[in-house]
Amino acid sequence: MHWMFAAVFGLMAFAGTAAHAQDRGEPVGGASFSVWGTGSGSYFYHRLTGDCDTVDHGHGRNAAWGRWLMPLSRIFEAGPEEGEHGGAILRFRCEDGTECIRRGQLDNVTGRTGEHVIPFETMEGARSFAQQVAELKVACGVAR
Repeated sequence: MHWMFAAVFGLMAFAGTAAHAQDRGEPVGGASFSVWGTGSGSYFYHRLTGDCDTVDHGHGRNAAWGRWLMPLSRIFEAGPEEGEHGGAILRFRCEDGTECIRRGQLDNVTGRTGEHVIPFETMEGARSFAQQVAELKVACGVAR
């Protein structure tokens, strides 16, 4: 009999967690990523996170040097390009040509832009991240 109460409370807790995550716009079921660093050295100071709503690029501790919030369903990239000093870059653009990417610093993200570039130490790192974004789009049902 006691096991039934535990099962009921367990189901209630699980259901409440999923509903709470949906209320905050978080993915249910693990459709997200979080990456610290786009390489070694100064590339370490790039933080990349993504969920079904946004790809978030923070540069510097707590995004003090810059932060870009890109709506997952409205951005695209055409593959890695050669960057400075032998590195690589991924250039994200708004599909409709608008300024859909929010930019700023820390939590003050009030500016807008239509394009954002993320630097990577290696071409392989840029390709890997492009694949993560593509897989996230599929998992979230926004792939085109």
